Formats: sequence, structure tokens, C-alpha cells
Amino acid sequence: MTIKGRPRGFDRSETLDLALMAFWRNGYEATSMADLVSAMGINSPSIYAAYGSKEELFCEAVQRYRTHHAAEVLNALNGASDAASGIAAMFEAAIQLFTRSGYPRGCFIVVAAGGNAPATAEVQTELARMRLERSNDVAARIERDLAEERLPPQYPTRVLADMYVAILQGISVAARDGMYRSRLSGLYKPALTLLKQTT
Repeated sequence: MTIKGRPRGFDRSETLDLALMAFWRNGYEATSMADLVSAMGINSPSIYAAYGSKEELFCEAVQRYRTHHAAEVLNALNGASDAASGIAAMFEAAIQLFTRSGYPRGCFIVVAAGGNAPATAEVQTELARMRLERSNDVAARIERDLAEERLPPQYPTRVLADMYVAILQGISVAARDGMYRSRLSGLYKPALTLLKQTT
């Protein structure tokens, strides 16, 4: 039986959110077009007309996640008065995101990296760039403290930034495995002692 699509004026953002949830929950490869039709409530011709290919839909879902979900993590990092507080706030915001009721657990970008994204070099490169971008964000926040002389000179900014983001990705995996929030918070707190302030 043919599934009727929504009228031509269906909410594109709403259906993109539904596709994001399907990809986030199951990964790219395991999410079939039938799954997307069921999740989005529109037929496959409408999906192709609105978003192009399944791969293009996935790429839009990645950007949707970045701007409508992960943005709060970056805001937490940059909204605090110092790097240590900002990084702690980043972790807590991420833990809230990764364990939010009614949503798949873990970070969609990290989940997508685990063999669950399109295999094309362009998509894989973009996902890698996004993961590196978070390390650059953390490094920039530490550099602000250096400029304000809150941290000693010659601080290993890049090493620390990479370490914190590696911990963040590990927290995503642990959240996906069902670890509860208080244990997830315990994974990053010892590493914050490396940010030794001078003021």
C-alpha cells in the first residue's frame, strides 16, 4: 500500500528533526528509507524532493544537531568567567544533552563517527572537522585565560584541549552504554585539576 505524504507545505524543519532522531538512534547504515518514511511521516518521493539523497538528508541532520542541540555545550564553555569553570560547564551541559529524556543517548557526532555515517570521504572529512573544531573551541577558551594571566605562560594548551575533548567523546560512549549522570560527571572532574590558576 502506498503511504501518502504530507501536503506540499509540510514543516521541513520538523521533518528534519524527525530524521535526525532516526539517524541518532540507529546510525546511518541501519536507518533505511522505510525507517525514514515511518519516522518523518512523508513518503520517499517527498523526502528525495525536499532533501535530495539519504546522504544529503544525513548531512542536514548533522548540521541541525550542531546548531539546535550541541550549541548549548559551546555556550556553556564560553559563558563562564574562566577556563576551568567553562570546561566544567561544557562537560555538564554535554552530560545533560547525552542523557536527556526522550532523546537517544550520547553525542550524535560521536555516534556518527563510529562507522554509522556515509562512507564518502567528503562526509567523513566534515565529521572529523567538527570533532577537531570542538578541540579548537576548548583551546581558544584556555588561551583567553592565558591572555588574562590567569594561567602560567607556556601552558600546554593544545594537549589539554585535545585531552578534554577525548574525555568528552568518552563520556558520550559511556552515556550511550547507559552510565548514569553522577558517574559521568566523575569522569572529567580529576582532569580539571590540570588547569592551575595563578589568580
